[in-house]
Order: sequence, then structure tokens, then C-alpha cells
Amino acid sequence: MIYNLDQKTIVITGANSGIGKAAAIQLAGLGATVILACRSAERGALALEEVKQAAHSQKVELMQVDLSSQAAIRQFAGDFKQRHARLDVLIHNAANFDHTLKQATRTQDGVETIFATNHVGVFLMTQLLLESLKASAPSRIITVASKGLMTYPFLDIEFDNLNGERKFSTQHAYYHAKQAQVIFTYDLAERLQGTGVTVNCVRVTNVAIPDERLTHLPAWLRKIYHLKRRMAITPERQAETYVYLAADPGLQNTTGGYWDENNRAVRSNPKSYTRETWKRLWNETERLAGPNK
Repeated sequence: MIYNLDQKTIVITGANSGIGKAAAIQLAGLGATVILACRSAERGALALEEVKQAAHSQKVELMQVDLSSQAAIRQFAGDFKQRHARLDVLIHNAANFDHTLKQATRTQDGVETIFATNHVGVFLMTQLLLESLKASAPSRIITVASKGLMTYPFLDIEFDNLNGERKFSTQHAYYHAKQAQVIFTYDLAERLQGTGVTVNCVRVTNVAIPDERLTHLPAWLRKIYHLKRRMAITPERQAETYVYLAADPGLQNTTGGYWDENNRAVRSNPKSYTRETWKRLWNETERLAGPNK
């Protein structure tokens, strides 16, 4: 994939490891100015140097943000707009899949942590950076879901369980939030028709996770991940879809799509196409983290 991104500014959340870092390397290598939006300053600093070296580019910056904190997201958005006159691509890669959580925990904003990070924070950051994206149009927003949603074919948004009030497990909370991301993608794409801002979602497949990211897991779960790794693709391979959606000129007007690792548009869970759910989820998310809250 040979694209010229020399004049483009791209934000990637969760860019200190895995697919996010791989995408940062590829996009910076194509000439883009890439902002690594990372929760950990320490891990972000290490990634910053790795990305610069691997991409042979100095046009890479680190900005700290915790997607579970609305105050941190507002600070990030304000700082970004002070530093950068344009935003061409916003990639919502960061996610929380913390297997150590045995019960629902809430952030300082009163939102269950996984839902806060994987959906509410994405919604808020998008709203706060939307004017920059519109001013830079044609521009693009990329959200990230998971092929694991296929194991939940009847999953719908549980409006009585957004904060894990009724039931909670890390896996269920993760896929519930990812279902919300798919719905958010479709809804936002329609709302932004005519603005020059497109919205597409990546269906991330089974991607190899390095051992250092598994150390906190119990032995039985590490064994499962080691088995999955035999059938997994590399982060670099999955990152190519991020680059395709972020950079391919042929997709300038393509919006509201759900894309697999082979750059093909695919169908999502049937429940994700219910427009009444779109509207209700938007209203509930806005209530939890509206940009003017």
C-alpha cells in the first residue's frame, strides 16, 4: 500500500502496543504526522521512540489521555486543538479488556470502566474533535470492534445494564461495548452525511498478543491465548486495514461500513441495524458524557 500522507495529521488512541503501534508505524512511514494518544506516559514514551525509528520519521508525537476519564479526554482535545490546525483521521483503537475485573467498577464519572473506555470515551472524544475533522474535510473517523461479536449473534444494547447493574463479566462487558461501537459507527455516519467526514468500523480478527501483555492473566487463560496465537494474524497484518481505511483515495466517500482484515465490507450483528436502538444509545451516551456535560 503506497499512499502519500505527507500533509495528513492522524490521531491513534492506544498506540503504544499491538495493532495501534503497528498502524502508527505504517502511517508515519507514509509521511503522516501521527499523534500517539496513550494512557501510560511511560509506555507511550517507549513506543514513541520505537515508532520514530521503525517509520524513519520524526513526525510522531506523544499525547497522554485516559479514555475512561472524561476530564482527561477534554484536556486532550483542548491541547490537541492548540497544537494542531487540522485533523485528517481519528482512529479509536484503545480498548479495555481487563480480565482481572471480577465485578463492575465505576469511573469518577460514574460509568462502568469498560463501557466508559470502549464506548463513552470514544463518543466524547469524537464530539470534542468533530469541528477539527469537519474543518479538515475530507477526513475520516475509524472505530474498532471485534470478530468475537459473532459469538454473540443476538446481543443487543442492554439499557438496563450499561453500568453492569444487572450482571457483569469482563468478556460480556467488552463485547457489549463493542456492539455499541458498531451502532455508533452507523449512526454517526448518517449524521455526518454531507460534511465530508466519513465513519467506518474495523472488525478486528484473532490477532497475536505478545507474552508481556498476558502476564497478569491466570495460567489457564494464558494457555488459551497461546493456542489462539497459532491461528492468529500479526498486529502488522491487521493494521493494514487501519491504513486502508485511513488512506485509500477510493474510500473518500465511503462511510458507514464494517470491514474485515481482508479489507472487505461485511455484515454485523442483526441487532446493530435497529434505528430505534441507534437513537436511544446516542441519547443515553450523550447523557453519560455529552460534550457540554
